[in-house]
Amino acid sequence: MTGRFSRFGSMVALLVAVGAIALNAPHMSALDEPTALTGIVRDGRGVPQAGATVELLRPDTSVVASVFTDEYGRFLLAHLIPGTYSLKATGTLFLPTLRENLQVLAHRRMAVNLTLSTVVEAFQWLPAKRRTVDEPDDEWAWTLRSSANRPLLRMLEDGPLVVVSDMDTAPVLKARVILHGGANEFGEGGLHHAFEIERSRQDDRRLILRADIGSSEGASIASAETLVGYERQLTPDNIIRTVAAMQDLPGIQQTSVQQGIQSLVLRSSETMTLTPFLDAELGNEFDALRGASTQIANHPFGAMTWRGGDIAVSYHFATARNAQRANELDQASSVMPTISESQGTLRMERALHQEFQLERSGERTRYEVAIYRDRIAHPVVNGGGDLSVADLNSGYVVYDPVTELLNVAGGDYITKGVVGDLKSRVRGETWFTLSFADGDALTMPKFSLPPNLQQGLTTLKPRHTQMYAASLTGRVASSGTHWRASYRWQPEDTVTAVAPFDMTAPDAYLSLLLRQPLHCGHLLPNGMEALVDVRNLLAQGYRPFVTSDGSTLYFAQADRSVRGGVSFTF
Repeated sequence: MTGRFSRFGSMVALLVAVGAIALNAPHMSALDEPTALTGIVRDGRGVPQAGATVELLRPDTSVVASVFTDEYGRFLLAHLIPGTYSLKATGTLFLPTLRENLQVLAHRRMAVNLTLSTVVEAFQWLPAKRRTVDEPDDEWAWTLRSSANRPLLRMLEDGPLVVVSDMDTAPVLKARVILHGGANEFGEGGLHHAFEIERSRQDDRRLILRADIGSSEGASIASAETLVGYERQLTPDNIIRTVAAMQDLPGIQQTSVQQGIQSLVLRSSETMTLTPFLDAELGNEFDALRGASTQIANHPFGAMTWRGGDIAVSYHFATARNAQRANELDQASSVMPTISESQGTLRMERALHQEFQLERSGERTRYEVAIYRDRIAHPVVNGGGDLSVADLNSGYVVYDPVTELLNVAGGDYITKGVVGDLKSRVRGETWFTLSFADGDALTMPKFSLPPNLQQGLTTLKPRHTQMYAASLTGRVASSGTHWRASYRWQPEDTVTAVAPFDMTAPDAYLSLLLRQPLHCGHLLPNGMEALVDVRNLLAQGYRPFVTSDGSTLYFAQADRSVRGGVSFTF
């Protein structure tokens, strides 16, 4: 343990040293050094809009630069000359949106987010006041103003209506209620009632409150999860994020008499722009876990990225799969740490992941290639089946009776390899992705004679192998349907994923995701969506395992799961 933290200290020192060298590099101080604009384009409900056009305009409305947003709604305008501009976003079935009077400064990387609105949403701002006689003339032929006499809709002499937002936007409050159920991942089964509230102001502050109550047949006490997150943009180059989450799973079993696990997770991060070309982020996750025993751990992470035009080169390290990036602190599917049990003691998966990545982005094609090295202790292996009392009391398994899934710990191992993917826009908002990974994964052989559980776990050994995946994602503009179909393959005797820290890889084997807005005249309110999420549809990769104590088990890198639900955003 001391050696690991020593290595982490050396790594942080290296990051700081590289940043100091970059800050003092002589070519970075040139007066004509260009700057950059970046951000995310969303709709009125906060959904990122892929394939939207973002244009940078001069005061005379001539176009300086134009790009398309990627599949996450992100855009980047690099190598700009300092000055005053307007930023315009255009998307299918949306009114264009314009952000005026942007002061682009030298040696700065500014973050500007844009929101696209429909005609109905725009006219909800009525009634409007007429212009007064003493108001200055606009360069626009027609203007609609709000009751506060602020410009909202305008029409260019030779263009369409556009929604205009200035830098002093009012606070935005969004809420969502979610009802979903089905056989999900470990600790997440049953019927769940969840709500989420998000409040943002001026694009520089955001507060999130999320709660989830789960229940199931036979469970006397409901599971509960709460999360509070806060984000603050101190300057255009400096963002801090903090997330606090608690989870109580009273049904999780370590033995036939020991039930219930509680976790407390605290995450924090800071993102900094050191130079116009160099970004850095540092963060940490603190975990406290209580069951039959108590475990406490810190999981630091960090990254440094150099950007030049459409090319980015980065170094990234992490020590937990659920906390790897600053902008994903509140997006992990579960706040529970990845847990297992060994000799009657709870274990949290611990790791040191390091990677160097090269990324190139274009309007229609993007590729990423990374080399990585992982050192993993107590790797969690997923499984399920009918567990006997003897095996449940063996001290080597954590069991979830709601989903009938279990976690066990494999042996420590080290892996290194290559990860790559190629993304291409097929048409409109449809993207096709090919992925590849090379490295080690834990494998389980077939048994001629039934062993006990402890003996069976000793047969989990790493082996060098590969992963191949293909996915197709898209959005139907006319209906608002979001969908994804993917297939990720690796040898069926592997029970862990190749490159386990690659969180962008699709789910194992054949998986489908569909999110559909629901419209039925005036019977259903606006903002209602249905969700269907099916993972490992064909139930591939299962390794059967019958123990001498009568348990009929299986282990697999991914369980088959079906989840469906309805959400209402208002």
